[in-house]
Amino acid sequence: MERICIVVPCYNEAQRLKLDAFREFLREQDDIDFCFVNDGSTDNTSEVLRRAVACCPERFLLVDNADNRGKAEAVRCGMSRVASLGRYDMIGFLDADLATPLEEIRLLADMMVKRPELCVTMGARLKRLGANVQRKAYRHYMGRVFATVVSLLFRMPVYDSQCGAKLFRAALVPELFKEPFSSGWLFDVEILLRLRDLYPDYENVVCEVPLCVWIEQGDSRIRLSHLLKMPGELLQIYRRYM
Repeated sequence: MERICIVVPCYNEAQRLKLDAFREFLREQDDIDFCFVNDGSTDNTSEVLRRAVACCPERFLLVDNADNRGKAEAVRCGMSRVASLGRYDMIGFLDADLATPLEEIRLLADMMVKRPELCVTMGARLKRLGANVQRKAYRHYMGRVFATVVSLLFRMPVYDSQCGAKLFRAALVPELFKEPFSSGWLFDVEILLRLRDLYPDYENVVCEVPLCVWIEQGDSRIRLSHLLKMPGELLQIYRRYM
């Protein structure tokens, strides 16, 4: 059985982190662990996570950053830490709000098992018959515009680079997450560009997997200021990788 660890970046999540959902999931899935990364929270997130890890140290890991470094660096720290342990076959990350339910991790993992040539599987929020994908209309259309820009700018046929559910072969993680990212919020695009640098035929080793369930949560961490910075960050990414 392949072992999996999922990194969960947390910033001021003490009030909304659904630890009971994580504990229940652990009881049902004995091959999937979690690594929480406290990204310098100003509330009592660190204390909440420390208590959770103390109750289940064999399944919960913790990276506790003293200062706030942003989501990209929090994910990078967590991914690098888990990879350094050398006991997992797959390592991924998932947003703390569980807009992507924990059960969808199995969907990404099963695709990688079914297709051994894959190195990366990515969730895709594709609204379709038979799927429960709930997203505000304006966020959906903004996402489609962004995806179109990314596809054209970087010549990369990706449908949903920004979905916060991704899974990687553990052997690939040290290389993909070795260097800090240029962008705090658009690092998913950088991951794909790094993958393309490693694999000229990258389209054969990465697969977008339509999620069965994705439900937008309130209190989004993305603010107007982040949206205004995105064009500049895309340009910075373009200059670095293209």
